[in-house]
Amino acid sequence: MTFREKTHWVALVVMIAAFGWYFFRLHTALPHGPGNIAASGSLLTVVTIGIIVAMSIIIGVIAARSPSEAHAAADERERAIHWRGTHYAYYPIVLGVWLCIWMIFAGYSMPTLLNTLLAVVVSAELVRIGAQLYLYRRDG
Repeated sequence: MTFREKTHWVALVVMIAAFGWYFFRLHTALPHGPGNIAASGSLLTVVTIGIIVAMSIIIGVIAARSPSEAHAAADERERAIHWRGTHYAYYPIVLGVWLCIWMIFAGYSMPTLLNTLLAVVVSAELVRIGAQLYLYRRDG
């Protein structure tokens, strides 16, 4: 398994854990109403810091175990995998934008729009990472 594939696995697991906790916590413990924006923002800050810390530590350990592989430039295959994964992530973004436009005209609240936008971005990122992992395994 290449260094980049390992980092994709770390990113997938950390994102699923962090945002799984965020959305579970959001719908079970946060107050509803106008104050929900501030509560969502503070919870999102905790998740963001957690992702940064977890990814930094885990990927730092992986890089320390194989420094030459961590510093190697991406080859043509890896660049193609990155491009194709990003291409697949475009579709959930487009669908999510249209959903959010519809939600604006339907009169949904700001906290609901905020969290829908966040879910769209997280979904697209998980599609990107998942597609790249699939392509690493399929083409490897």
